[in-house]
Amino acid sequence: MTYWWQSDNYGQVLQCFALQKYLRDAGHDAYLIRYDMNNDYPNALPLPPKPIWKRALNIFNPIKLFKYINYYIRSKKQSAVVAEEKRKNEKRKFSDFRSKYINQSEKIYNTYDELKESPPEADIYIVGSDQVWNPDCFPSVERQTKAYFLDFGDSSVKRFSYAASFGKEKINDDYAKAITPLLQKFDYVSVREKAGLDICRQCGVSNAEWVPDPTILLNANIYRELYKNESVKKPNKPYILFYFLGNGSDFSIESVYDWAKSRNLEVVYISANWQYDKYKKTYATIPEWIYLLEHAEYVITNSFHCCVFSMMFEKRFGVIPILQKQVGMNNRMDSLFELFEIEKRWLDSNFSVLDKEIDWQNISKTFQNLQNSCKLVNVIKKEKQK
Repeated sequence: MTYWWQSDNYGQVLQCFALQKYLRDAGHDAYLIRYDMNNDYPNALPLPPKPIWKRALNIFNPIKLFKYINYYIRSKKQSAVVAEEKRKNEKRKFSDFRSKYINQSEKIYNTYDELKESPPEADIYIVGSDQVWNPDCFPSVERQTKAYFLDFGDSSVKRFSYAASFGKEKINDDYAKAITPLLQKFDYVSVREKAGLDICRQCGVSNAEWVPDPTILLNANIYRELYKNESVKKPNKPYILFYFLGNGSDFSIESVYDWAKSRNLEVVYISANWQYDKYKKTYATIPEWIYLLEHAEYVITNSFHCCVFSMMFEKRFGVIPILQKQVGMNNRMDSLFELFEIEKRWLDSNFSVLDKEIDWQNISKTFQNLQNSCKLVNVIKKEKQK
């Protein structure tokens, strides 16, 4: 169980690919449970109709009429932008990648009720990685939360989490109260961020483990194999890979182009999470994205997984901090820096972090140690013997 459905977020699909490949290479018949939480919203109660006289006043109120017309025009423009973005996203061929490289459930579960009524068959359910436990992603505690805390299926099925992320440093008491009985039913709990250990303890689970994201578990050559036989359009000159997710930020995109120009570099701009702006973008397939990242001179991003691959391919990179309501997501990066014992790579106004040296030998050694020390397969073997 993980996030899988997006058409532009490369990290989302690659973390799913990585964990499944890790499990299948170990001899397990792993598959993705295609639960699409985007369809699983509670039915909202209709608002009571306004009296006729109030509706008449709204029609003839010039200020409200102007606002309505302005809103209508902006909505039409936004709809056109969304439609165009969806059309362009088809170039990324995410569905083709999932069909080719990810073993998936035949059924798509559109609601939590469907998971309860006809649960997927398995010896073990595993939830993670990605922000599958972030309460900000769930409109319904009764539905999405229960789904991603594996509250379905027979009680004999083992329940694990691997590198599940809360996407923040703290959770409120209401969310903790909702998930505590669900989390305590797990046979094994592991989280992606160090702060997740404190949240687990808040919920009465003291033996959770801090583990690396599944993308870290695979050797770099496995990812290179994905683009080996692909036709990749290569830039004509050295370039910066700019991978920018539409999360809260006041970052100036123009500053990337200005800095690149000062270094006589092109900018290959790939966006995700429905980032809209005026700049020309590259709609790369997943294999192309990996190729473009590996062969860039520098990488600038606000993506956790892009940072992972930057270190894997030994790229000098800078991280754009996330602001506003999603500021807690920066904890993912801090945890990653600590895991690899490197200086924080937050991007400053003069981009100086991009020229700071990185001990690539130590990074490579850490990747090897993390891959060799992963306990997940041993935990599975131990639980199946009980």
